[in-house]
Amino acid sequence: MGHPARSWLAALGAAAAAGAMVLAQAGTAGAAPGAAARPASAIARSAGAAYVPARMTLRLGMSGPAVRALQRRLSVLHYYPGRIDGHFGWATMEAVWAFKEVQTGKVIPPNPDIVGPAMQRQLLHPRLPKVLRPHGPGWRVEINKNIQVLVVYRRGKVILISHTSTAKYYRSDGSGWITPDGKHRALRFVRGWVCGGLGCMYNPVVFTPDGAYAIHGEPNPTATFGENGVPLNPASHGCVRIPMDVADILHTLIRIGPRHGTPIYIEGGNYYG
Repeated sequence: MGHPARSWLAALGAAAAAGAMVLAQAGTAGAAPGAAARPASAIARSAGAAYVPARMTLRLGMSGPAVRALQRRLSVLHYYPGRIDGHFGWATMEAVWAFKEVQTGKVIPPNPDIVGPAMQRQLLHPRLPKVLRPHGPGWRVEINKNIQVLVVYRRGKVILISHTSTAKYYRSDGSGWITPDGKHRALRFVRGWVCGGLGCMYNPVVFTPDGAYAIHGEPNPTATFGENGVPLNPASHGCVRIPMDVADILHTLIRIGPRHGTPIYIEGGNYYG
């Protein structure tokens, strides 16, 4: 049972429908998936492949060569599409969360906010995300609500892994919020910000025909747990929230359109936290 369509997302549908130009831009963006180069250079990726674990615990706010090496390693493993700048900011933290969610199989991993000895070992020999649709099309998006991870596959290979924040059934502003399970499709893309009664979405990719649900970027959270941004816990009104650096590129990695849009599979239980 889905939540009723909301006015702010209805506005998104109107914005997309109002301009064939917007849809044309979306089609252009989705026509050559992967065409936009990731910020990490080939040299950085090579360095990340030869990762040497840091001898210190890394955490939010730190800077230096050890953080840069961590970013390169996470980039090689498809968790971090941001800049290799040596600063442990929220984009790096959200990539760390995604990595830990995959490695532990938990929506709230132990010690989520640090990169300590355990994660350093896992970075050397990481496990891949659980495949939700082993016989699904080679080009697809899978969203595992049980661990709050989005995975993009192209030709059956992982090209992006991202932390997400899906619906929290009981929020401070009401109850009954869900992110709908099942097979969907990347139907529309709207570039930039779309705002309404429940807040704003950045670069939304709409995946239901009624325009009620989208994958979209949100600004950095203010804390690990909460309801704003893309926190560690599920927190949305039903959409799939992703970090801003991921929202900058997601639409370039998938096809957009009502007929040939990339399939999006969503599975997992509701979060009542």
